Amino acid sequence: MSSKDLSSPAGVHAHVGNLLHPGVRRDIADLNRLFLDRALDPGLRDDAWFQLPAATVGRLSVATAEALERAAGSPICLFELTIPGVDELAPWGGGSVNDAVAGAAADILSESRRSFGLVALGVARRLAEGAPLTSRIAFGFGQAIESRLTALSPSAAYRLAAWPGLVQPRWHAHPRYWHLLADAAAGGCSEQLHWAYAAGFCLLPHCEREPPAAGAGPKRPQRALHRRPLPGGGDIPC
Repeated sequence: MSSKDLSSPAGVHAHVGNLLHPGVRRDIADLNRLFLDRALDPGLRDDAWFQLPAATVGRLSVATAEALERAAGSPICLFELTIPGVDELAPWGGGSVNDAVAGAAADILSESRRSFGLVALGVARRLAEGAPLTSRIAFGFGQAIESRLTALSPSAAYRLAAWPGLVQPRWHAHPRYWHLLADAAAGGCSEQLHWAYAAGFCLLPHCEREPPAAGAGPKRPQRALHRRPLPGGGDIPC
């Protein structure tokens, strides 16, 4: 991506793009591509790990390969990874799919989850070990989550890769965002796509999953968000 592409009206996108090495952007896009492949697969798209809003699935299912590449090109992951603590993982009995799924379908779903989980954990751990700031941008991790991730042994990572709570689509509290991203990707307008990337970054619950340190004192009030208009109407929450 050229420097011109990064100097979009959405300053957030320019900032994110400049912080992420091209190799990291490539790997994140590849992970996003794998995620979208599963989200659009008729046999997997109803699974909680990959389930996108129905309207988004319909739009992306008929999109061109180029449009899907644009959607996958987001500088941040299109899915969340939750890295549990030992106390959260211990009660889990090892099952990886819902009891309503049985037989061959359960085997396919279990294998699809584990294979995706292993790849995602591998990339996330590599970034957390070598470029923590990058992992915080791309995955939304904080220090506690990074510590859990980097402490995983290969066998623990293999087990965690099938944990039911490991993956979920991003922006689950903002289903309309997926429509914005799909629309921008299908339209092919560089400016609109950059605005969509920026809006996605602004909607993330930054560091929200990090518990406050004991004795940290009262939380500072949040600054009011500055809202910029999107091309053609609407806005982004930053």
